[in-house]
Amino acid sequence: MHTLKILFRMALLFCLLPAMQANAHHSAAVFYNTDDEPISITGTVAKFNFRNPHAIVELLVTTESGETQRWTCETSAPSALRRRGWSQEVMQEGDTMTLEGIRARDGSLLMRITRAVKADGTIIGLSRSLDD
Repeated sequence: MHTLKILFRMALLFCLLPAMQANAHHSAAVFYNTDDEPISITGTVAKFNFRNPHAIVELLVTTESGETQRWTCETSAPSALRRRGWSQEVMQEGDTMTLEGIRARDGSLLMRITRAVKADGTIIGLSRSLDD
């Protein structure tokens, strides 16, 4: 009987694991002001990490007062980005980019990218949604 209890508990745990993993993904609305108008920032790419779970662009933006701000700009996973034409080579350190997106709820220098435009006006693959 003791063996049956152990097997039952192991089976229950095995069934619950996928549900716990599925719960790990979050909506962009958790961190970003999805009801606000998008913002646009232009700056120099300091770093571009094209890896899971989300690609990250670190953008150096010079304010009107001359101060340099380092923005962290998040987008989708590389697998979703590749389907829209992104790659590791789509932007390099030193490139000038204009990024549009939704600012973080906490007011930090963090945004969710909805559109990326190179200095020559080339638009990098568009996002279909904030959670894409």
